[in-house]
Amino acid sequence: MKRIFLSLIGFVTLFGLMAAPVQSRVQQTDISQTQAQPEAETFMGTILKDGENYVLSDSATKSRYTLDDAKKARPYEGKSVKVNGTLDKASNVIHVQTIQDIV
Repeated sequence: MKRIFLSLIGFVTLFGLMAAPVQSRVQQTDISQTQAQPEAETFMGTILKDGENYVLSDSATKSRYTLDDAKKARPYEGKSVKVNGTLDKASNVIHVQTIQDIV
């Protein structure tokens, strides 16, 4: 009888430990789905090379933003452009969607 009781307690404990992480993952998924993605903005300025990175320099506001896509930025180095993307305010990085020449 003791053996059955101990086996039952062990099974319940093991099952409880396995079920807890499943519930945590479900909650995390729900939270991430409710968080809104930042909206794209338009930035204007001149693309400059800064070490290994490219930056958008806006002389009107005296701001500089690091561009996250060097491949897209490289052809526009030294040119006045319009960049469409989302700004990560914490790191001052623009996640580039498109770059266009300003004519």
